[in-house]
Amino acid sequence: MLAYCEFRPPHLLSQELREFLATDAGRDLTLLLSLFPEGWKGMVMGGLLRDMLMQKILKLEQTRTDVDMVISGADSIDEIKDKLGTVIRSTNAFGGVKCQLRPNGTVFDLWRVEDHTNMARARKPHSIEQILRHNLLDVDAILWDAATDCLHDCGCVRAIEARRIGLMGAEGISREFLATQVAHVLVVAFKTNFTLSDELRSFVADASARCRPSDIEKAIERKLPQATAQVELFWNDLLSGGTQRCPAPTRAVSL
Repeated sequence: MLAYCEFRPPHLLSQELREFLATDAGRDLTLLLSLFPEGWKGMVMGGLLRDMLMQKILKLEQTRTDVDMVISGADSIDEIKDKLGTVIRSTNAFGGVKCQLRPNGTVFDLWRVEDHTNMARARKPHSIEQILRHNLLDVDAILWDAATDCLHDCGCVRAIEARRIGLMGAEGISREFLATQVAHVLVVAFKTNFTLSDELRSFVADASARCRPSDIEKAIERKLPQATAQVELFWNDLLSGGTQRCPAPTRAVSL
């Protein structure tokens, strides 16, 4: 089992997060958090932090896109929608919402802690460690609590240092969203150019066999429209038993 660690400030990303909060995207995050009532907590997960860590540890420049957040304290997703009002853009693939505070501004992907993968069946009260262990991928198991400025890690740092993506465990696998999860693995592999573990490659192959290919293709296109063809090439190589361990490192697309 991957070790869970909580890092109080100053921590590995303290400077990077301070710099982020001074940007337009960071100011949007601060404004977004101000829309929520006292007792709610907004926590940043996954991609933004993963990209910061890749830049910090591996010196790899990353183009940041949307920001993933989990919200605790809300009784329903409708309650979150009510607080967000007109900044909502659409629903997301996992039952949450996408919102944007400015035209052409950063897109925030929000969902409740209870709606995170299999968390509805997890022991209560829910903890940050539980949230991280219910991720599909170790490279996504990183969380920043905006209220406390603490960074929480459950395998992300190790995955980045090894340049290898692994499966977190059964808690992170969703039968309801298998096609979306397969697409997520492929897109993260493409964005990072990290090797997939044998266990994760087996998951992609087995899950792909239980999904309609068109559903996976549509999910890839939603997530990374500018590189759909390249991602599908890697997917097809994996399904055919090819030896390609990660996507081709030379990419001419902007991520």
